[in-house]
Order: sequence, then C-alpha cells, then structure tokens
Amino acid sequence: MGKLITPFGEIDIIIDGQPVSYTARAGKKIKKLCSDVLGRFQIVVHYVPDGKEHSIACVFTPGCSYEKTQESGERLECQSFYNDCRFKMSVGVECEAGYVGGKRLSDEYDYDAEYLETGMSYLILPGTKTEQYVFGISWIDDVDRNDLGDANHNRDIQTWFGADPTVSL
Repeated sequence: MGKLITPFGEIDIIIDGQPVSYTARAGKKIKKLCSDVLGRFQIVVHYVPDGKEHSIACVFTPGCSYEKTQESGERLECQSFYNDCRFKMSVGVECEAGYVGGKRLSDEYDYDAEYLETGMSYLILPGTKTEQYVFGISWIDDVDRNDLGDANHNRDIQTWFGADPTVSL
C-alpha cells in the first residue's frame, strides 16, 4: 500500500530517522464521537526493543502552511494541526507523557511520547518491553482554530476522538 495522503500532505513513519513502509487501516465514523470526520486511520508499528533508545515517528510532509496545538487527554497524547484551507488533522498516541520535577507522573507505560513539528513520536526507552505502537490520524474540513465558541467547535473536537488509538476502528 502507498502512503496515506491527508489534506496536510503525505504521512511517513520514521524509525530512528529512516522511513519505513506501513499499512494505514481505515476506520469507521462513530456517530456520537466523530461522525463528520473525512478520514480516520490507524497505523500499527511492530518494533522489538533492544535495550537502547529509539524513536518511532508519524509525520507529514507539509503541503501548505499550518498551525499546531497540543490536545492531550487521559492516556492520550494528541497534537492537532490547522491549515489555511479550514482543515484540521489530529495525530494521537496512547501514552501519558507528563513529568513533575523530572519524575514521570504515570508508570503505566514503559515508553514516552514526543510532540514534533509535523506529527508525534513514540520514544523507546532502555527499559521498554512494549512491541506494538499505534498512531491514530483523523481529519475534518470546515473548521478553524479560531472557531471556538461557535457551532463549528462541536465539529472541531471530532478529530480528537478520531485520532485516539484506543478507540477501535
């Protein structure tokens, strides 16, 4: 299968700086959570840790100008992007990446997450045992970052639900 094409550009999966092939699985719209999304996909990456630090990133190659914002929630690290054509795309990973005073807030995950300029990344740590990493990607049209407070805000939140990798396809 070829690369996933979004309104923001092609999606790449990069492991330690090297692009890898992948399969994007299409998901259905969920009536009460993300009924208006135009695209909802998950990309599963299988990676056997070797006791060293690694990065598994899901990024897009920008085809237009955009703004980004973090939209995390419980067990979800999510970053959203808005472009000038009134599209919004969210990229999510299952993780809790919060720290206070250098100490991790959650011990539920043996890996970490990182917010990137054009996507999200799983950070494999020396003690990581997890072998499956899922990226959720979702996009919608006719929204703008400045639409908060109007009827479109209800549409805006739908990519957050659509990009949550814990919500089944």
